[in-house]
Amino acid sequence: MDSFRHTTRVLLLVTLVAGAVSAQNLELLRQPKNSAITIPAGQGLDLIGSAEPLGKGRFRMRSLNRSHSVVLPELGEGSVYTGYYSIAYGMSPALDVSLVVPFLNDSAGGFNKYGSGDPVLGLKWSRPGTIPSNHYTAFELLIGLPFGYKGEHALDQVGGIRQFSSSAMDIGLQGLMDLHFRKVSLYLNGGLFRPGNPEVVTQMVYGFGLETGRGSRWLSVNAEYEARVAFGAQSRAANAIKFGLRLHVFRGIEIELAREIGFLDQPSPSLTTFGVRTHGFLTGRRRFEPRFVIYKPVPPPKRIYEPDKVLRIAVVDFSGFEEYHAGSRLIDKIRNRLAPHDSLEIVDLNQYTGIVKKGALTPAQSIDLARRIDADVVVTGTVSEYQIDRFSGLRVPYLFELPETEVEVGLRYRVMWFSSADKTDMESFTEQIKGQGTLRLRLRLLPADPHDITVSRSAAELARVHEEALDDVVSNLLASMASMFSWIPPDFAYASY
Repeated sequence: MDSFRHTTRVLLLVTLVAGAVSAQNLELLRQPKNSAITIPAGQGLDLIGSAEPLGKGRFRMRSLNRSHSVVLPELGEGSVYTGYYSIAYGMSPALDVSLVVPFLNDSAGGFNKYGSGDPVLGLKWSRPGTIPSNHYTAFELLIGLPFGYKGEHALDQVGGIRQFSSSAMDIGLQGLMDLHFRKVSLYLNGGLFRPGNPEVVTQMVYGFGLETGRGSRWLSVNAEYEARVAFGAQSRAANAIKFGLRLHVFRGIEIELAREIGFLDQPSPSLTTFGVRTHGFLTGRRRFEPRFVIYKPVPPPKRIYEPDKVLRIAVVDFSGFEEYHAGSRLIDKIRNRLAPHDSLEIVDLNQYTGIVKKGALTPAQSIDLARRIDADVVVTGTVSEYQIDRFSGLRVPYLFELPETEVEVGLRYRVMWFSSADKTDMESFTEQIKGQGTLRLRLRLLPADPHDITVSRSAAELARVHEEALDDVVSNLLASMASMFSWIPPDFAYASY
């Protein structure tokens, strides 16, 4: 509550200070604009977009209103209003399509001009396509179509205030990146916008945003900075900083309020924005849902587990990457995970002589092993991959680095279940899985060297990454077995939820 009061006071102070800024630059308002530079239609803040995808079958509808006053020498005081209406839809887990349609209304001295602006189509491709994730990267293509209102009103006879259409097709391509930490989310944008109108210069648009309370069901607060640099005979720059908050007032409905302050060649020194966002599903049972519900994985229904006998399981030591003792370490982890279940007994192969105890067995060898030690299940395979990437994090040379170490382990295995005493009736299952361990460290700004091995990577931390990768392999192994065989406890299939 104290942080909420502090944030509210800051926003009120910014609003009062911004309200005292001088009038708008009328010359800049009258210049045609690149219509592809618009608000984020899918995930994102007010100026800065998010690389996070919506998800297949999910949508977001948004209405955002901007208004400020203006003074025309010929007519006196007036107002400028812009309303954005947008919808975005997840075509696939990684691909979003969007449409933004602006509505403009200018008035001064009793004269009005109103109509639609150029609609903007958007395509965004994100990686990874899974939700939630700690980081995302995306590329977004924005196309401004010259369908805006081009008529003239009495307001245009004295020079008008704005042009509603750029009268040409505008194109923008930008890259987006998200970094989501426990309390704060960082959004980075950067792109090039090329106009079709020769009167409009090409612009590079970049910026960043911060948001806290992203996962809260009541309130989130954000701050944004956007810069636009125009390239032409005489380059220009326009910057804006924005402070805002979002209130979750009903299921799937958010109210957003923000104050924007412009610098340099920004035509509006200050303005207030007010909008409504909705989240929901367009497939299946169409409905509004809050964000923290949409992006929470839904576990499948659990099956009833009632074993009628104790099964003897023989896990043969996996071959491959013996220098890391990968096979024996996996065996120990499997034994520890299955030990609490009384219906499963892990056979200790070291107590037997004259049998194959290591390597990938053929089906005939597995049958022979099961008969000789009276095993109901034989698991055998090979560690096919053991990759260590000590410098796998995101990095922009000499700007910032997110140090990361990654270990990836692959396993090819076969499970043979014998349902008869003479080992003639059986079910076989073969699959290849991977496990991953990751160590992420703090964000480094302005790194001077390409690979610094001394940055907080201790031997104990690296050992934990190896163990995490092996644990992930075992979890994936047991989860896949639980989905195929009824004698594996179903809890392993839902361990990730």
